[in-house]
Amino acid sequence: MEPSLLPPVIQDFIAAANKPDPEAYVDCFSEDALVLDEGKEWAGKADIKKWSAEHHFGANITLELKQHKQHEEDIVVVFKVDGDFDKTGLPDPLYLDFYFQIGNLKIKQLAIRLSKGSERIEER
Repeated sequence: MEPSLLPPVIQDFIAAANKPDPEAYVDCFSEDALVLDEGKEWAGKADIKKWSAEHHFGANITLELKQHKQHEEDIVVVFKVDGDFDKTGLPDPLYLDFYFQIGNLKIKQLAIRLSKGSERIEER
């Protein structure tokens, strides 16, 4: 999958996520951004910094780009996700859909959901 086809802020998000670079990661979000993950909401950069410290960087998450598409106002990116977190009851491998909304060159909303059709992704 060619990441250069994605908007630059999503490319920066992926690079910061995998580097890891928590400061650059949070900088990808707008001041009033919203993250929806695991049934919870984090609003604003301060909350997103706490969320990413615990749920991303604290768990040593890595994101492997598998596919992406435009869906209405969202850019949906499917990642194969790994890290040091409790995988009990989760599919193996784990694929998550990241629904990005971009505004003024920043992420204004990110919703993370379990990917449907994971079996088809691995075949590509």
